[in-house]
Amino acid sequence: MIKLLPLGSIVRLAKGDAKLMIISRYPLYKNQGELGYFEYSACLYPTGQNQEESFFFNHEDISEVIFEGFRDEAEEAAQEIFEEKISSVTIPRFKVDDTLQ
Repeated sequence: MIKLLPLGSIVRLAKGDAKLMIISRYPLYKNQGELGYFEYSACLYPTGQNQEESFFFNHEDISEVIFEGFRDEAEEAAQEIFEEKISSVTIPRFKVDDTLQ
């Protein structure tokens, strides 16, 4: 399993030019009535989050990591929990291309 990027990381996606700041890991997402998850949600950088625009994506959608967020013992502990628990998640992991249809 890949280590997820920390909160506050700034990335650019393969299908976009905007800089995005990661604000959540494993956010839930409802797609045509089906509940699933992505690995990340993000907001535009530098403007930040607003109620009308959030971006959901997975690690493979990232083309460039511009800045990696803060990592300490708490982050490492969270990464261990993510790795331990993800295999028991029963809702589907969505892919960006599947939700664009």
